[in-house]
Amino acid sequence: MTATLLRALLLLAGSLAGAGAARPAVPPDDGCVRVPFAQQVDMDSVNALARAQPQDLLALIAGLQIDVQRVPSARADRPANPLLAALPVADEALLRRAEFRDSYQGRSVPAGAACCGLARATVLIRDTASTYTLLHEVLHLLIVPADGIVLRADLETRFALAFHRLNVYQRRLYDDPLRLLDPLWRRDIAAALREATTLLFDRLRIGQSQEAIVERVLAGCIDERSPYFDAGRRAEGQRYGEAMIDNAIDVFNTLNASLEFCSDAVRQLRADLAAGRVAAGAGTSLSDVEQQAFADELHGVRAELARVRGEIEALKGFYAR
Repeated sequence: MTATLLRALLLLAGSLAGAGAARPAVPPDDGCVRVPFAQQVDMDSVNALARAQPQDLLALIAGLQIDVQRVPSARADRPANPLLAALPVADEALLRRAEFRDSYQGRSVPAGAACCGLARATVLIRDTASTYTLLHEVLHLLIVPADGIVLRADLETRFALAFHRLNVYQRRLYDDPLRLLDPLWRRDIAAALREATTLLFDRLRIGQSQEAIVERVLAGCIDERSPYFDAGRRAEGQRYGEAMIDNAIDVFNTLNASLEFCSDAVRQLRADLAAGRVAAGAGTSLSDVEQQAFADELHGVRAELARVRGEIEALKGFYAR
């Protein structure tokens, strides 16, 4: 499961939202609606896009200060979307910098994203993609932080590395919990837990939560009366959003299981030492004071995981509306 989770974290769909200079938070009284993970959606713009006639859609997107560039498909068996035919073709160098993969139908790049240095927010869209998918990518750019936080451009990479580091340590502890008698092991696993957990909220914010929010908002705005309604794409989006929530839960559970295992193991090891069931060896030490210090180290981790748990529950509720 760990390898699958790590791949999912590294390959989360086609948005770079939050991976560069964040747009300023928009006051919630100007058409924005608050959504989970401290974000808000510009619903005035979303509703305008959903109601627009196809011949007006690209101009309306441009009016939102969003450029759209077309990515030619190598597959001849899929028809091109005529709405996208007049768009400028994306430069190959830009596609490489934005890591636009062969499997992608679209990717949104915020203005100023470190990877690409674009002056305006940009959507890269496959020429065979549905207009529904185009709107999915545009909507990513209409979600902004509600707390004004500017996220670091390397957040995704930092979390992937921290998550991997934690899993390496944790696998070895699952194999031999007695390692926690060593103060250096306790120091290192506590540091790994802190690092991964500190990044978790924002990683889920720009990744799994945003993908689910986008699909739920689109499903609510685009119905059978809309020229952009696509029953197959909508059902696919529903499944995708559910999978993203499940993935967020899996990532949370991995960190929470590590926290609880280490906390319980240190408590049990201290009891075993006191009862003489385990003998301390060279380089090991676990006094009552040291046990309490370890518990104190994990207090902040526990509080942050509780915050993330609350937002995941809010996301589940939002998606189920």
